[in-house]
Amino acid sequence: MDFGGVSFGGEEADGETVKEAPAIKEPVAQENNITSDSNIKEAKVISNIKNTTVASNKALEDGIQSLTSGHEVGKVNPSQKISADLETISIDKVNGEISGSELDEESKLAIEEERKILLKDCYWNDAEMNVEEGASGYESVDIIRDMAKHLSRGHYIDILNGPSAKSLFDHDDVEMSSEYKLTVTQRIRHCVLKYCTSVSKCVEAELIGVAALNLFMQPNYTGPSLHHGGVSRPGKEEETYEELKTINPHPLFTTQLKVSGGVEVKEDTTKEGDEHHEPPIDVSFHNAVLAELSVDGEWPCPVSKYPYFLLLARSILSTITIPNRPSWTQNIVHESDSKISVRKSRDGNFFESPQATFVAHSQQLFCVSIWCGRAVVAHCRLIQSDEPSMTLWKEAKCIFDKCVSLYCENVEQTSSKEQKILASKVMLEYGLAEHHFDIGKKGKPYFVKALALSDLDVEVTGSEGRRTKYQEKATAQMLVKAKPTNENTSSSGEEASEEKETVHKQEVKFNEDTILLEKVNYVEDSDNIHYELTIHQQTVLLALCLDVKNDNPMDGLTGEQMGAYLERLLQQHDDWMVYATGLLERAWLQSEGNHTRERALLQLQALADQHTNRLTLTQSTFQAAIEDSAPPSERLRNIHYIVYPPRWGALSDLAERYARIGIVTSAAEIYEEIELWDEVVECYRRAGKDKKAEEVVRKRLCETETPRMWAALGDITGDISNYEKSLELSDGKFSSAYVALGEHYMDKGDLAKAVEYYKTAVQIKPLSPQVWFRLGALSMRLLDWGTALQAFTEVVQQEPEEGDAWGNVAAIHMHNRNPAEAYPALNESLKLNRLNWRVWVSKLYTCMDLEKYDEAVQACLTLIDFKSKRNASEEIPHIEEKVARALVGNALKLYGTASSSGDAATLDSAKRTLIRLRELLTKLQETMKEAWVHEICAHFNGCVGRIGQAVDDLMKEYRALTSYKGWESDSSMIKKICRVISQILESHLEGEDEDALKKFRFLIKGVISKINAAHFNPERLPKVHLKHLEEMLAEIETKLE
Repeated sequence: MDFGGVSFGGEEADGETVKEAPAIKEPVAQENNITSDSNIKEAKVISNIKNTTVASNKALEDGIQSLTSGHEVGKVNPSQKISADLETISIDKVNGEISGSELDEESKLAIEEERKILLKDCYWNDAEMNVEEGASGYESVDIIRDMAKHLSRGHYIDILNGPSAKSLFDHDDVEMSSEYKLTVTQRIRHCVLKYCTSVSKCVEAELIGVAALNLFMQPNYTGPSLHHGGVSRPGKEEETYEELKTINPHPLFTTQLKVSGGVEVKEDTTKEGDEHHEPPIDVSFHNAVLAELSVDGEWPCPVSKYPYFLLLARSILSTITIPNRPSWTQNIVHESDSKISVRKSRDGNFFESPQATFVAHSQQLFCVSIWCGRAVVAHCRLIQSDEPSMTLWKEAKCIFDKCVSLYCENVEQTSSKEQKILASKVMLEYGLAEHHFDIGKKGKPYFVKALALSDLDVEVTGSEGRRTKYQEKATAQMLVKAKPTNENTSSSGEEASEEKETVHKQEVKFNEDTILLEKVNYVEDSDNIHYELTIHQQTVLLALCLDVKNDNPMDGLTGEQMGAYLERLLQQHDDWMVYATGLLERAWLQSEGNHTRERALLQLQALADQHTNRLTLTQSTFQAAIEDSAPPSERLRNIHYIVYPPRWGALSDLAERYARIGIVTSAAEIYEEIELWDEVVECYRRAGKDKKAEEVVRKRLCETETPRMWAALGDITGDISNYEKSLELSDGKFSSAYVALGEHYMDKGDLAKAVEYYKTAVQIKPLSPQVWFRLGALSMRLLDWGTALQAFTEVVQQEPEEGDAWGNVAAIHMHNRNPAEAYPALNESLKLNRLNWRVWVSKLYTCMDLEKYDEAVQACLTLIDFKSKRNASEEIPHIEEKVARALVGNALKLYGTASSSGDAATLDSAKRTLIRLRELLTKLQETMKEAWVHEICAHFNGCVGRIGQAVDDLMKEYRALTSYKGWESDSSMIKKICRVISQILESHLEGEDEDALKKFRFLIKGVISKINAAHFNPERLPKVHLKHLEEMLAEIETKLE
């Protein structure tokens, strides 16, 4: 049946689900597909730290090409296990083809130094930092030790400005860069490939990448500002600024990254309490770096600080970890050579394959994978999009899978506490990565495994306690008990150290007028005793609290359970960022309470100011801010084990809460600072300042041009030239601008042009279910059924719970006369939205085509029920006469066939269909007064042997026919009445009820008289019908005699 291209429901779809490809079956043993025998041996050899199995780099690279299926936590999926053919050796052995001897002492010392600093997350305590080590006898190892000390002290600028970094970038090939038009990422990759000629050089490059990552994380996540010299380098503010200029970017990339001599200086936005001004921003340089970091058509956050350092970290760490991947936006190229070669990859982009010696040296590094995974997560969080990048997730998943195999395999059997804690940390980071990428259960299995390996017992229970100062009767309170499993535990009553007091100063206390206690006072003294937890155990508690939030709707019970976790966490204040995260989560929960809202907002403001040089609410002078702050290395050491928002995220959250309680002007100012222009417009309009938003955006565009800002101006003014400018600035990579242009032309009625823009948008960013939906809806209106089917198929693959998209898939198949394909799509749609009457209508006709009469009857019953309960404005159609006749005729036919076949199962099914059909006909008679309804009911009841009911139905049909005005002069109506009278008479003649015949005789006489009275001209009388009626009257007379 042809039902046309009806589009069901709205045009928006939320959420995104990516269909995973099958897991890799056979990890390939050969690295890089090296052809010569000797090189195959070289590529097979993978060194091992403490005999820990390492997945082959080739298998890792293969895995990035597809989303591999998840594996059981703590165990390597068999599809990801290393081939038994791979040779693994201990750290004391090395490929003889490469070095000709065992791994030299210099390499061993380099790897040992790498483990010392990077396994401790670039943080040494005072005792470790003051250890005096003599000269190692190797210049490279001494260089690594010096770099490690800079890392531990937070002097990241010194590393990026040091001799190793300068030597690294001396390996650039200007002629090759010009010939192949290399990106900055490719040039950094080339430098790394040329520089890392030994294990120690690989470690140096790794430390440079880690320093760059920390230098990005500090101003964007933990604070303080890089220009706040008082924290890490007192008295050297101007020197710090000059040093930053020389490495942001490095001189090698100044031309390509469009560093201008004259820098546009933004308007001074320094607020009260700032002691130092931020340096001016080079607009062209900033945008060039963001363009290098864009992924899947999505632009990085334009207000991020120093994105060049993330670009540097990603390029270095990715090259060392995944040598055969040209960049994070390209697939791995498996063709390689034993020598460095330059060529084009399969997609036409430049690709430089690594030497086999580089691959072997880079695989000696013990910590590079986990740091590369951290950089990928930071990159994901930098991208501004509705959904996380699946391109980055493919990379992150395979890197963390490698980390699991490296650090966590068979860890349950080890007795080493350090190894278990390391495995627990890896599991925790893997879980947080899933949370950031919104994958699966958002890290829950990994959090559980991290808890099991952390020597921590956690119990969620209840206990009586008091929350307010004047509360007399204790009430039930939720309580989280956490205790280390080892015996060397102490209670929280010990005297706090000076470092802990510094951390504790972040907290904003309740004012004296508040009736609430700072913490619940439990009746049982044992419930008020809390055992000291390690910092790692505290991060596991935070992950469990996060899991409660991910697993449950945000209601009162969820808030109570999260609050119990946070109250337990905040009993200790050992680490700056862990404690800050606990305060932040608590402030989010308390911002909804009447008695706690004020403190929560002040706490959020204080935490947001930690990213800047402003004095927080807990500080009185700038010197106090210096003394009360933790150094950068201490703030950064646990940042990857917690979910702390970036600077723009914290400010956005604060502004949202300000706007919610009506402080819209302050909210607009904060949104303006982080360039969320849609929110700026909304807040200024709520404040009655309609033109202010446009003025602000235009002013900012004069200072900093970004694709998102031009698009925001287009949203405000409706001028499409602003979207075109946005595309020009992003080299055509900003998909949101194409979407906006599509909406513009759709509103104007130019659907063909809108479709073209939507097609371009989904080519740049395929994982956009909302845009695919709009493309499908417009294509249906343009009768482009092929494009529409492709679009809605993409929607249901990415968002299987989008019921309207399933309905539209079915509608397209119905238009193409393919009911078999439409049927499963309709069922999926109805699973998700059973109240959409249009889908039920489509299912009715599809089931009729497929001869699924029982389901067709169900659809009819549902539609009748909808019509009785909905408003008339919805225009739900009545059941058509042809549908009812077809259902009755075919159901009776199936029953007859089943009866003659003797198949009991088929007969039972046919009987059930007749029972439901009888229910349907009864409801039709109750809700519809048309004569054909009673005619069908009479036919059905007559066929199943209910003669008395059939006669009643025929009488109802007679009354319905004679209720029409003017039936006496309508020959078609008279014909129908004669037919009904004839059927009723036949039933009476077969019976013996004389009274019924007498009454029926009067009925026929009445019909004849009314017909005669309605025709003044005897020539126009329906003589045939009158003759038929008189004959029936004669039959009655004969019967009575």
